[in-house]
Amino acid sequence: MATTEPIAALNPTSATVVQYRGVVMLPDGKWRAYIVNRDGETFNIGKFGTATAAALAHDRVILAILGPDTSGAVLNFRAAFSDIELRFLSGRHARARPSGVVAMLRRSDDGSYDTELSRFAASAFDAYRDPDLAFDVANFRFAHGDMLHRLMEKAAITAGTNANQETRDKAKLEAEREAFVQAAKNKATDELWVERYLHRRQATDHTFEDENRWPPVVPVNDVHVDWSTGEELIYLPHGSSYVDEMIL
Repeated sequence: MATTEPIAALNPTSATVVQYRGVVMLPDGKWRAYIVNRDGETFNIGKFGTATAAALAHDRVILAILGPDTSGAVLNFRAAFSDIELRFLSGRHARARPSGVVAMLRRSDDGSYDTELSRFAASAFDAYRDPDLAFDVANFRFAHGDMLHRLMEKAAITAGTNANQETRDKAKLEAEREAFVQAAKNKATDELWVERYLHRRQATDHTFEDENRWPPVVPVNDVHVDWSTGEELIYLPHGSSYVDEMIL
């Protein structure tokens, strides 16, 4: 159902505004996510337990409405989205209109959004006849070739030395598919990633793509990050600064 009236309770001047776009703190300690159209009308996305979760919900709704080319300047975590999640949110592969995305986000306690994204990623991995999805899978394999090879060989060994070739190949494919599904998840759900991301944004004063949008298949916890190098890829903002058309 379309939302046409602004929500006065979400007026940013009436609550504590955190560092994230589209997020306010409520009196009960929860966090409200909202978006504003070009007419200044405010639309409620939902209430979340943390500011980060609210900020991520804000970004997902904005991307569902405006698409993957939305300016990074109006998002909180542009670098956190995999190509598959961007397709899940908008375009011809999207499973739901923005209203459906909001509905899933409001049921965050039951994991509706993450479950549907994982299902979509698994289907995308198998959709070799779809050129866009096949391209995403090819990019993933290219970016993590060596690691995937080790992962698949381990899966083949786990299948058993007495297993026939068909069984071993199936185990390897399942391991690769699971890695793809895990990599499609949003990086902002990882607290360590968020901490590093915010550190870099503070240091550079830019919205940026700080790495390939595919995260590592196997997390590396002992990597030292030198924030002073300044070698991150800069994401050049483009597109609208506002939600031009509300289709909730």
